[in-house]
Amino acid sequence: FATLGALGLQDYTEAAAVTFLFSISEWLESLATTRARNALSAIVQLRPERANLIDVESGDIIIVPAAALSVGSFVLVRTGDKIPCDGVVVDGTSAVDESSLTGESRPVRKGPDDKVSGGTINIGTTPLRVKNVSTANDSAVSRLIQLVEEAQANRSPTEKMVDRFAKIYTPIVVLLAFSMCTFPWLAGTEAGKYWTKLGLITIVIACPCALIISTPITYVAGLAATAQRGIIVKGGAHLEALGRVKKIAFDKTGTLTQGKFALLHLNILGDRFTREEVMEYLALMESPSSHPLAIALVQATRNENVTVNKSLEVLDHSLIEGEGIVGNVGGLTVRVGNARLFKRVNLFKSISNTDVDISESWCKSGGTVGYMSIDDDIVCMYCVQDAAREESREVVHAFKLMGIETVMLTGDNRSSALAIGREVGLAEEDIRSELLPKEKLDIITELRCGNGKGLVLMVGDGVNDAPALAIADVGVAMGAGAALAMETSDITLMDSNLKKLLYSVRMGQKTNRVIIENIAFSFAAKAIVMGFTFAGMASLWAAIGTDVGAMLIVTLNGMKLLPSKKGTNDLVGYEFDKNEKVLA
Repeated sequence: FATLGALGLQDYTEAAAVTFLFSISEWLESLATTRARNALSAIVQLRPERANLIDVESGDIIIVPAAALSVGSFVLVRTGDKIPCDGVVVDGTSAVDESSLTGESRPVRKGPDDKVSGGTINIGTTPLRVKNVSTANDSAVSRLIQLVEEAQANRSPTEKMVDRFAKIYTPIVVLLAFSMCTFPWLAGTEAGKYWTKLGLITIVIACPCALIISTPITYVAGLAATAQRGIIVKGGAHLEALGRVKKIAFDKTGTLTQGKFALLHLNILGDRFTREEVMEYLALMESPSSHPLAIALVQATRNENVTVNKSLEVLDHSLIEGEGIVGNVGGLTVRVGNARLFKRVNLFKSISNTDVDISESWCKSGGTVGYMSIDDDIVCMYCVQDAAREESREVVHAFKLMGIETVMLTGDNRSSALAIGREVGLAEEDIRSELLPKEKLDIITELRCGNGKGLVLMVGDGVNDAPALAIADVGVAMGAGAALAMETSDITLMDSNLKKLLYSVRMGQKTNRVIIENIAFSFAAKAIVMGFTFAGMASLWAAIGTDVGAMLIVTLNGMKLLPSKKGTNDLVGYEFDKNEKVLA
């Protein structure tokens, strides 16, 4: 339109400048945005294409599409090969590069019984024989790709607001420019030429290109930066929300702690059952569960070479939220759980004062204490202990420096909760313990309704965290946790490194700051040049130059969120800069 108008006014130099500058702007814009788009598309290309299927009968290697692998099949992963499926190593020990999924650049040693993920690469010197444990659609890399695709489609409130503004603003500007180019001709040729040129300059200056592109390119860069570090944010809306978080609620087990329990004590109560029989019942009851505590108890029975009688079977196995489990073994009712369970069924009073004192001492040392009853007799009490993550204290401290309130929510007993909470740097009033899933939900609701304008973030990894993750303004799931927690969350940390949560919040703050800068600059640049225009001090080529320059500046400003290639996958030693200003 501007080019045709300049030609109509016989201003050929202006027309040539308009055409040239617009062509250059499109090329530069495409060049600048390609890196951000490629960063996300590279993740989508992680899906393995081929697999070396091992024929069980003949031992021959058959090359098949990775999507055709069935659960239970065996594959050979040679040095340099991409692992085609989620599985368990059955033979071989090698180093595996998991940076494509977790963002962690250090290779991980994998040997027999270790889990491996599809899309990761065997970079060691030994081939691995892997048993497939999931279908192609359920693999870790497929979930990652799905989350990335969802993220690109999920638009933020700011993007929608800018689009709504442009839909109203653009027709008004076009109508104004059209009026300036037509009606003044009624007053004479000189007036017509003068106002037509002003109209052409106005439509170029008022073009909202820089404003429209400023928001999505910033989100794409932010989403790509987090995805490259193994942090999947499900869209710009959640990235924007991260930047406005003022309260964070941490789950304890598997979040602030490693989620790797070890059995420290097992005391047999009474003489009705031997230690071996008690451990056999424990293994039977806990085997169906994937909770870290249950895994520790089952592993302890293996460590003591206890074998479960194959004739025994658990019937009516049920989970009691916040308390434990109950089932029927050989006609006997078996309960395993915390003190709350046994107090509710009036069995806890049968424990002697001496044993109560022992259990309390275990709790004070940071252990998690549980009991098992067979029929109406409590036959044992045990203590398992989990260690805090190395980075937990540093991350909690960093959030406090940023002015973010932090609390811990756990269903564990008060003594154990206090031991872990104090270790990671939380004040006693910020440690909430002995909570049922519904009570966690109520606390999140209470935090959201409290004083302050900031949003509430919940981070957890278990099934019992899913309701709280869903109701929080921002839900973050630890990637090593339950699938349901990952489904209901807004953000997933693929390798459960809490430093990545800190990085995510800071990236959200940076993203919001860049968006504000881009929008403010877009309006300011238009307003200044428009002022020069009506003062008779602007030309059509200058207007084009301003429009092109504004577009490139907001694009490059958004692109600065992308990490350098050197530091893309390295969070080792990542620390919060105490001297850096943080967007409130």
